Amino acid sequence: MFATLDGLRGVAAVFVAMRHIAFFKALNIHGGYMAVDLFFVLSGFVIAHAYERRFERGLSAGRFLASRYLRLWPVYVLGAALGLIAAACHALPGRDNLTGAEVLRTAPFALAMLPGPHIKPMLYPVNSVAWSLALELLINAVYAFAWKPLKDLRVLAATLAVTATALVYACWYYSKLDIGFMWRDWLGGLPRVAFSFTAGLAVYRLYQSKLARPRIPAWIALALLPPLMWIRLDEFVFPLLCVLAVFPALVLVAADAQPGPRAAGVFEWLGAISYPLYALHKPLGEITVHLVRLEAPRLERLGPWIGIPFLAAVMVLCVVVDRAYDQPFRKLLMAGLDDLIAGVGRRRGALAQTRADA
Repeated sequence: MFATLDGLRGVAAVFVAMRHIAFFKALNIHGGYMAVDLFFVLSGFVIAHAYERRFERGLSAGRFLASRYLRLWPVYVLGAALGLIAAACHALPGRDNLTGAEVLRTAPFALAMLPGPHIKPMLYPVNSVAWSLALELLINAVYAFAWKPLKDLRVLAATLAVTATALVYACWYYSKLDIGFMWRDWLGGLPRVAFSFTAGLAVYRLYQSKLARPRIPAWIALALLPPLMWIRLDEFVFPLLCVLAVFPALVLVAADAQPGPRAAGVFEWLGAISYPLYALHKPLGEITVHLVRLEAPRLERLGPWIGIPFLAAVMVLCVVVDRAYDQPFRKLLMAGLDDLIAGVGRRRGALAQTRADA
């Protein structure tokens, strides 16, 4: 239904990958970190669309949160496992990274989607992008209990104002918006996710209202994103302008923009690989760069010329991960969750009947 939003998510994930993979360092993809804020806006919009009516029909907060965790965990744990392998490779003699003991120490935390022990500056030392996934689950938990008040436009507007103020203050306090993934600035991640997710809810309300708004072709919505990710003006005003105004507006117009039948498949494909690409690119990039430096160091000098085919190969791999691993694994986990809930319901019913008979 929202193919253009899928396309935005995929393009944003590509720019995050280019920012993190060493082969693209020369391109200076400075604003790639802002893709995380766009992801949060998209999340607020899509979750409101997908779950609001289900909450109204009686979906419990616990069932919602369990389904959200199971939605993220299979691909996340694959990325964490690859991150542990990357860390172990770097822990070989002569490598300045986690020691073997530190890899073992952080492994249980990494696999459970918890911040690692305070042995590195980053919250998630083996796959640093996981910080945003943890915040996604946190804001989902807040939404599960606050969705009803947030339907009131006055409450929604007040929440937007408060979270926007907190975001501006955090950006001023840390002198930048690229915050939230390290122990020293982890608090800054809270207003990032709080504002952008709430902005996504507000955008969904505007989308539902059918108020007059500009219509643009779907491909233009996607074309507007790369310059925003690439431009570097400053660390304060420009990123805040993007997060506070440009990204919500872009999601609103993109929600109305529908690609043609041929392009729709491409847009949906970009959406399908966006999460695997986001969760897996960093450890895969670290392992590959490590091997290149060991076996063929001259190749690293090719920069983007080797980075582009590598990224293309990762994107193809993400298709396989999505279809052959993530979707079947999630279906299995969700079926197990449904069986567990049904079993608990039956036991409660039997216990209630026993008490009634007594």
